[in-house]
Amino acid sequence: MTHLSIRFQIGAACCFFILIGLAVIPYAGIQNDEALFAAPLYEVNSKDFCFIAFHHQIPLMVMTYIGTLKTLIYIPILKFFGGNIWSVRLPMVLIGTLTVFFFFKLLLRTAGPTAATIGGLLLATDPIFLLTNTIDWGPVALGHFFLVTGCLLLLRFAQDVRHLMGNLALGCFLLGLGLWNKALFLWVLGGLAAGTLLVFPLEVKRLATRRNLIVAIVAFLFGASPFVMYNVRRPNATIGQNAHFDSWRVALQKIPPLEVTVDGSGLLGFFTIENGPDAHPKPLVSRHGRFAQWAQDRFGEHRQTGMLYGLGIALLLVPWWWRFRAAWFAVVFLLTVWTLMAFTRDAGGSVHHCVLLWPFPELFLGVTFAALPWRRIALLAGAVLVAMNLLVLNRYILDFERNGAANNFTDALFPLSLAIADPGDPPNPQTEQPIYVVDWGMLNTLALTHQGRLMLRVGDPPFMTDHPSPDDRRSIDYMLNDRTGIFVGHVPGREANTGVGKRLEREVAAAGYRKETIQTISDSNGRPVFEIFRVR
Repeated sequence: MTHLSIRFQIGAACCFFILIGLAVIPYAGIQNDEALFAAPLYEVNSKDFCFIAFHHQIPLMVMTYIGTLKTLIYIPILKFFGGNIWSVRLPMVLIGTLTVFFFFKLLLRTAGPTAATIGGLLLATDPIFLLTNTIDWGPVALGHFFLVTGCLLLLRFAQDVRHLMGNLALGCFLLGLGLWNKALFLWVLGGLAAGTLLVFPLEVKRLATRRNLIVAIVAFLFGASPFVMYNVRRPNATIGQNAHFDSWRVALQKIPPLEVTVDGSGLLGFFTIENGPDAHPKPLVSRHGRFAQWAQDRFGEHRQTGMLYGLGIALLLVPWWWRFRAAWFAVVFLLTVWTLMAFTRDAGGSVHHCVLLWPFPELFLGVTFAALPWRRIALLAGAVLVAMNLLVLNRYILDFERNGAANNFTDALFPLSLAIADPGDPPNPQTEQPIYVVDWGMLNTLALTHQGRLMLRVGDPPFMTDHPSPDDRRSIDYMLNDRTGIFVGHVPGREANTGVGKRLEREVAAAGYRKETIQTISDSNGRPVFEIFRVR
């Protein structure tokens, strides 16, 4: 296989990833967790997550386990392009494209061009990887980039006879950034450590000189320094609040989410609305929507990729790949990371956690298929798996186009943002209007799209219980008697916190007031989702 053909494959895979990402970007609204990274910019950040320097609060963490790295990256982007669907998602699509590019490079160095072709194309067309990197509510896109790029640099350091220290330092620095970006990267680091020690013990012994260890540790700690600083100032805050373990019975219940992540169906019905009584299908207007319908009519409706079958067959091919240490490294990494996430309480049971295993399933398939002595059969098997990926991606696009986005990804978030008047920049305190958000799913999105110019207030906690505390009662009285404020919530049946709306209406009636609807916001399929109202 010539260098020209490899470059063409890399370019084709990256272009495909970008094009599908561009097609997906406009379908779903900016989900509340997807906008969480901007909270330190537009909302009052908890002092617990900040570092005081020169009498200024510098946010280090968004939450106990999510850092502000993405926040810092987006400061110039939001300043020049505003807070909209393209400025939020296009950078993550480009990050995902770079991950695909460097994954090709990693496989080329690890197992050669055939493995790179199979594994790289599988990753570029993987529905879960592509969608979670485009709609980055996890967030996972930066973590994947740091993992792949860090591994590539460390591999270059290990393979280069000159042992270029820059590769070692930069690789460890990127892994440190991955830890700051999201503390669940500890799972990934555990997988990398286990795979390196078990599969490459001689190389570790040869390269673990005092100088190399000092460079690696210093570079890693430099990348993770905000995370380390936060946990020094708030002793054990991340581990203490998040590292609790489940029993093996609970861990086994996390196998089905892993299964639907591997087979590509895990976001059907979560991102999209599938055919059914709630679908309210609308006409297909875009070219890719009509093409998706044509493809489904011609090739059938497919929910699952062939990854589960591919991985099962690859495991049976052990007589051919057992000498390839890259395959064993992938196996150790996958087993270690999944074990860590399976036994972590309140984690590992959703797609955005399981996808942290990526791209090592594709690496394993690329290496094992390339180990076969029959290259054409290996490429054919890879082509079949890629085709099955494309058919499932086609299903996602058709459901998006026809039935719309589901749950808290609804595209009704776009007209909701437009329906709320922007007081201007900078806001005028005399004309500013308090907006009480009385359910989960809108606060961060509105703060981002209006870039902090709205006077947003969290209004749902007092209505989360049938027995409000004295503090809750004071909050309720304040909101109901605020004649300048308006309320934003979900229509009945669409609530994230069930019962919030009924409790609010009960309190309104008990106070002798009435609820006056200003506007009901529907999605592009005509389904009512949000309501804006005031209390009179």
